[in-house]
Amino acid sequence: MDIKSLYTVEDHEEGSELRIVSPIDGELTDFYIKIQGIDSKAYRKAVRAYHRRLLDNKEGGESELLASVTIGWRGLEENKEPVEFTKEKAVYLYENSPNIANQLDRFIADRKNFTKG
Repeated sequence: MDIKSLYTVEDHEEGSELRIVSPIDGELTDFYIKIQGIDSKAYRKAVRAYHRRLLDNKEGGESELLASVTIGWRGLEENKEPVEFTKEKAVYLYENSPNIANQLDRFIADRKNFTKG
């Protein structure tokens, strides 16, 4: 086995897209979120920040963790206009649509979503 085939950080840093399932009707949408995986340096840094919040007895953090590893999105609109990705908008989305946050949590947890095997 080639040792390079075991390396995962680069693929997780690059990120992968999740096609969002509608929290309303369970149908696939045209909305995609690109997010970094759990083996990425960005995810590990976000987890450390999340743990610091917990130790300091601060509220929240889950949405901020997800937003910090979200790279972008496509297919999201408001009044038929594209919604530009920002970390702040991602936090707001994840706080106001826990179903989407749950989809991302499950996606991130599966390393196969980030490797090109």
